[in-house]
Amino acid sequence: MNGDHLAGRLKLTLRQWLEDSASLVNHKAVIKDVYLAVDISAGYFLMLTIANLIALLGLITNSVAIIIGAMLISPLMGPILSSGFAFITGDTTIGRKALKKVAYSVGLTILISALFTYLTPLQEVTGEITARTKPNLYDLIIAVLAGAAGAIAICTRKNYITTVTGVAIATAVIPPLSVAGFGIGVWNPSIAFGGFFLFFTNFVAIILATCIVFYTYGFKPGITTEIEKARLKRRIYAFATILFVISIPLLYTLKISIMDVRLRNNVSSALKLNFNREKASRLDSFAVLKGKDQVLEINAEVNTVRYLKESDIKWIEKNLAEYLRQDIRLNVEQVLVRSGGLKEESGKPAIAPVIPPKAREGIPRSSVETVLTTIKSASEKVERIIEPSKVSGFHIGIDDDTSAVSVIMKIKRDKSLSDEQTKWLKQILSDELKISLDLKIETVPLKENTTELVKKKKKQKRIK
Repeated sequence: MNGDHLAGRLKLTLRQWLEDSASLVNHKAVIKDVYLAVDISAGYFLMLTIANLIALLGLITNSVAIIIGAMLISPLMGPILSSGFAFITGDTTIGRKALKKVAYSVGLTILISALFTYLTPLQEVTGEITARTKPNLYDLIIAVLAGAAGAIAICTRKNYITTVTGVAIATAVIPPLSVAGFGIGVWNPSIAFGGFFLFFTNFVAIILATCIVFYTYGFKPGITTEIEKARLKRRIYAFATILFVISIPLLYTLKISIMDVRLRNNVSSALKLNFNREKASRLDSFAVLKGKDQVLEINAEVNTVRYLKESDIKWIEKNLAEYLRQDIRLNVEQVLVRSGGLKEESGKPAIAPVIPPKAREGIPRSSVETVLTTIKSASEKVERIIEPSKVSGFHIGIDDDTSAVSVIMKIKRDKSLSDEQTKWLKQILSDELKISLDLKIETVPLKENTTELVKKKKKQKRIK
């Protein structure tokens, strides 16, 4: 008896709550908004096309901000919410107009995005495009919650603008259609199907949510005959079947996503365990791919103070295979780094600028310092032109009467510079000093001749 009494009280409380909720809604105003949302106009399709192109450009350029902007201006949520209203109330007039508007919107969006993709040179599959080709059960749940929020905003008129804006971003009905058009434009059926399936998932979820919300706020089917009752049952059975069918692939993709995340976490742990060695090496990044031969391919980038041997990498590969319990192929890219801070190199040649004494006389010290600083700065640009050669020093001469500058630059290399290289170096120095100058290049051989080496050795022996 206590159980029956409790169930009766809960039922009464729920009924009272539903009646109170329904009494807060202006039913005539909501119905008017629903009717207006199913009207077909040129302005609607113009705004839809603009939103579609913005979304497509955001997808192609991999820009999240642009895609969000397209969601905000897309008007497609209106007829979808109206479809949910027609489903629960049984209003065939609104239902036909709403579904017709949705069908036209879907067809036009896919057609325009496919044509634009075909004509544009940017046809690379970006991360934002890939993210909308594999919907899972979470996408369905998100769309249900967002659709419910949109329907509540329509019924209560509370925080309507803010709520509908958030719903437009959460459900994302326009980007999946743009992805479907992109897939057709690049003739990639998997991308096209994935994008359309995400849209269809969102569409079904929004219909489900709006049906529940509208029913809660007193929009119920007007059942007066057995025929209308039978029609309602058919609608419910058809919708339940569609929901069950799309849930199967969504569950599968969710399972695959969870497995991929777990695999990536396991690979990350295994790589860090083998490569992270204090003051020796550290894992920088990695990628996991599945090859055609079903062998798991792992590409790892490792920072190391000394290169790992091929035998070491093979040993790590074997450890990874045992840890992951599957065949793998490990590719390691090693980046040699230095432990500790940089140290002075005693053998490094210093650039020794020299201004002849005669040229220095009568020249203001500030001008001399300016020329020296400018030449030193320009020598870095010069080294980019002549690499791997280096500037070992330079002499600067300045004429007292004309203030003309002459530069003799010494460069360590075995071969002389070409006329073209000399021309470029002169141009660089002239641009830096903002004056014309006379440039001469002297090459200093990298290898000393045998006679000089013998003399040096003899001199060192005498000193000892």
